[in-house]
Amino acid sequence: MKTVFQILILIFTTASCQTQEVDVKYENIEINIPGKPGPWIKYNENYYCYFKTDNDKFSSGSNHQFYILDKNGKIKKRIDVPQVLQTFYYDLYIKNDTIFTTEYYDHNTFYLDQTKNSWIKTKKGIDLYYDDNNYSVYSLDFGEWGGVTWFKDKVTNKQYEVGATTPIVNKLNDAYYLTAGRSILKIIDPKKLDESKEPYDYKKAVIDERYHREGSNSINGTEIIYEYKNDDYFNPKFSLTTSFVSNNKLYHLYKDSISTKIGVIKNDSLIPIYTFKSEIRPFKWFYDSRNPIQNNDFQTVQFQTDSDNNYGIIEINGKKFNVINFKNTYSEPVFGKVKMTEWFESTFDFYYSNFNNLHLDQIDKIEQNLNATDLTQSHKI
Repeated sequence: MKTVFQILILIFTTASCQTQEVDVKYENIEINIPGKPGPWIKYNENYYCYFKTDNDKFSSGSNHQFYILDKNGKIKKRIDVPQVLQTFYYDLYIKNDTIFTTEYYDHNTFYLDQTKNSWIKTKKGIDLYYDDNNYSVYSLDFGEWGGVTWFKDKVTNKQYEVGATTPIVNKLNDAYYLTAGRSILKIIDPKKLDESKEPYDYKKAVIDERYHREGSNSINGTEIIYEYKNDDYFNPKFSLTTSFVSNNKLYHLYKDSISTKIGVIKNDSLIPIYTFKSEIRPFKWFYDSRNPIQNNDFQTVQFQTDSDNNYGIIEINGKKFNVINFKNTYSEPVFGKVKMTEWFESTFDFYYSNFNNLHLDQIDKIEQNLNATDLTQSHKI
């Protein structure tokens, strides 16, 4: 009996220590915005977010809108998105206290001018993922051909490469940790990686159009401190979303087949120290990869839930976590239902009777009051 009590005390003590290691708070915010969310970040108590609506059901074009929300989810500004960003893939990130967006294929880059409330075109974005006094770290994703991460020595200008695709880069006790896919690599000395025969070059990778090469499969000079091997490619049960340093320790945000957790690596195993209360699925858009870059201690990670109208972000600031769940109350009327049919018939009669007197802005105003998505084609086929 004494042994049983000792075991119970040990369990409770361990659980208590684990919950004190991170501080997690939950918040629910209601919003009312049409469309589905694209990349989001939080900065200086505001939320910066893309929403996209399909504007042509017969092709793949989308119409992107950009919003600045206050801490309560109220719309502060709606900002027009430049035409070159009306595409499939774009990045949203913070650099030098400024919000940037970089388009995935051609690196067209804009910064957000919050005095003019507009996107301003600037120099095309570089693929810099981490930077310190010794190395600049670049990375590119070549799709099904894999990816490459380069370490550029600032003294010799030599570059060394490793087979990691757009990783989360952390530095702890003079070692670099790369979190990518389902593995975590430790690099004590980047000079022990393979010297790159095709080093990262800004002109080739960014200025010239559609740079491409084979990805690297080499992990020479690295130590695999964790790798998840038992996943089904077509039905994955595990994903590493991000990693971060706090209290001189490396932590990992991940999802397994049961729930989302925060964990640490011990003896090649990923040990959970916190399990999130609600069913959330954090993820990282493969084209939205510059957010946690350049020694940025603060990260925001998006998550999904089982409901299309409930989603959110996790703020990571050291050991403090803030889980913000957004409930989108916006709903569109469904064509064919009685109310919608009545609206269509009465509106059509109104249009027909006043055809010679109506202006387009009047028609737009009538249709916007219905909370419907504009399906007008706005792109070239």
